[in-house]
Amino acid sequence: MSVIEFPKQTSVFQNIAQYVRLGELSYRKVADLAAARVIQSRRFVVDASKIAYQKDIIQMLQGLETEIVLDPRTIELSSRRKCKGLASTAPWAPLERGSPLTPDIFRAKHPTDIYGAIARCAVQNGVSAVLSPTHFLADPGFDGWYEIDRQGCHLLRKALDDEGGKAIVIDYLIAARLADFNDEAFQAKIMPVLADLPYENLWVRSSMSSPDTGPTNAQRLVRTLARWHNMGRPIVMDYMGGLTGEALLAMNVVSGIAHGFGEQSTFTTSKWTNSPEERDKDKRGGRATRIGLTSLGRTVTTAELEVLLSAHGAKSALLPNDRSILPNGVDDLRNDPRRFNVCDAQRRIAAISGVPTVNRPDHFADKRMREVVATAKKAAKLNPKPELAADKKVDLGQLRARLVRQSNMTEKLRETYENLARERTEQVATVRAIGEIRRSTPLNRTGTE
Repeated sequence: MSVIEFPKQTSVFQNIAQYVRLGELSYRKVADLAAARVIQSRRFVVDASKIAYQKDIIQMLQGLETEIVLDPRTIELSSRRKCKGLASTAPWAPLERGSPLTPDIFRAKHPTDIYGAIARCAVQNGVSAVLSPTHFLADPGFDGWYEIDRQGCHLLRKALDDEGGKAIVIDYLIAARLADFNDEAFQAKIMPVLADLPYENLWVRSSMSSPDTGPTNAQRLVRTLARWHNMGRPIVMDYMGGLTGEALLAMNVVSGIAHGFGEQSTFTTSKWTNSPEERDKDKRGGRATRIGLTSLGRTVTTAELEVLLSAHGAKSALLPNDRSILPNGVDDLRNDPRRFNVCDAQRRIAAISGVPTVNRPDHFADKRMREVVATAKKAAKLNPKPELAADKKVDLGQLRARLVRQSNMTEKLRETYENLARERTEQVATVRAIGEIRRSTPLNRTGTE
């Protein structure tokens, strides 16, 4: 297998691509923040499962001259566990809800014509790019997905051209376990073929044993992604936000990250082959709103945050001292937690962007991680009010135990990133830069002017 050298530094400050996933639950709220220019990114991902309800949102985003990527949701639709969930409303989902898409549907000349359906959807909605319809490559129920996915990329390209979408590009999404991405046999099988497919950016969705990225997974992620840049294509780490997303950008192993705010920020397949869970009608639906505490490098629920903030010194330790993010203090966070998540996450991305590319690994390991360690130590010593915890139905003992574990883990994580930063600096390597915003529909066709 030939090895492509890392590109030498062409820009002192290489741009970072941040793709914002509109999501399947909160897309209206995210769109409002984009319309108000609170979200500064100009790259968005729309899910096929909700695109029928997002015509006005897509037009608004096109009017802002943004890039829009369509996710066909085939990974979820082909999973026994996920096919009955939110993805089941995609235009090409099986009519029988709860039945996964089978391999035959993705073969050439199948009467379902899934590639034609995806292409027509992309053209009708004027998107800029489409994620090639791929699958989870560690699916224990079928081991032939990769060959189907490889052919599918060619079939989608032909379908786009036939439907009038020659200007719409394809980004290739590869989903597997972190252990697979790190496996030399897996790399030898996948890399040579991927290099010849008609796509621009390589999107990586990695399933890990734990949603919390500890020192071991952090090391494996950075070193593995560094090797995947031998492909010579820009890499977008999908379903990746928070501190780990920052680390991958700062270590110069990915060109961009894609995530939602409060959803679609982690990818796990631990119960991939299980039957879908039946909803308990007696339980309240929906997920608890989570707040991203970037100072701590983790998220908490709104109830947990209220409990933490009852402790002396918690506000100064956990919340940013930035009036542009919380002009009215904690009330802003309570009234609009998603806005806070957006602003605080963007602040961290901007901080990485402001550091010269070759200096980013050292800067992250030294300055950013030391801040996280210091905050984690303070958080572990907080004494929230027990009566408030009881009122909010928060197990104070468990919350404190998590904070202590977080404090211990972040110190080890800092040491890990210090070692990785040393490696990355010695290699003097940068990532492939993602191109300019890929617009596909002229403004005068969106109805926004």
